[in-house]
Amino acid sequence: MSTRSNIELLNVEERIRIGLRLGESHFREFKSAFEGPLSQRKPRDARDIMRDIAETLVAFGNADGGELIVGVEDAGTITGVPHSEERIAVMLASPKTHVLGETPLQGVAAYKVQLTRSLAEKGCMLYFSVPKGTE
Repeated sequence: MSTRSNIELLNVEERIRIGLRLGESHFREFKSAFEGPLSQRKPRDARDIMRDIAETLVAFGNADGGELIVGVEDAGTITGVPHSEERIAVMLASPKTHVLGETPLQGVAAYKVQLTRSLAEKGCMLYFSVPKGTE
């Protein structure tokens, strides 16, 4: 990884930490990578997560822009993305693969980030941001 990429990743990590403190808003959404009751949680199907990523980013792009963090519960608790590296790569590509080609999203940033807030809260998260759409 180049120095520039390390700096970008540090900025993304800081944005995530700030976002977790501030919580969800008109400009920020958290998505869990798990489903089911707490006692029986299991990883969500990657296809469902990819659809959620695309839908959320399109909505942000049609509004004022925003950021999406996958691997975080609505309350801001880090639960991570337990999927394989192959599935994670496919999820990171979903802003291109799951959005209509006639109306692509412009300027999307997508990162895989390992973050630890405490011993109980750590894991892989996927961070996406999209600016306000101009078309």
